[in-house]
Amino acid sequence: MQKKYESGTFCRSIQCERHAPLETLTGEAYLEKKAVHCKDCYAWKFLNWTKDKGWRIIYTMPEISSKELAARIKGIDIVRVEDLTEDEILTL
Repeated sequence: MQKKYESGTFCRSIQCERHAPLETLTGEAYLEKKAVHCKDCYAWKFLNWTKDKGWRIIYTMPEISSKELAARIKGIDIVRVEDLTEDEILTL
């Protein structure tokens, strides 16, 4: 199930001290205040850049090894190919 993005999720997860004054705001009020309050924040700049380019951040995954990623791309159980290299997995 896909979880809908909630404003401030990233700020809370990194415990940004500048986010506290925005906690009580929602919707347009939140976005207006955040645009001024967080204008120097690189995460906020990146989020706006992706929006301006028409990109969406859909889903994040925990870091996985390149070997596991290769196995997932090919639809193979990682246990079955644990002795192979990434290139060998991708050629299957």
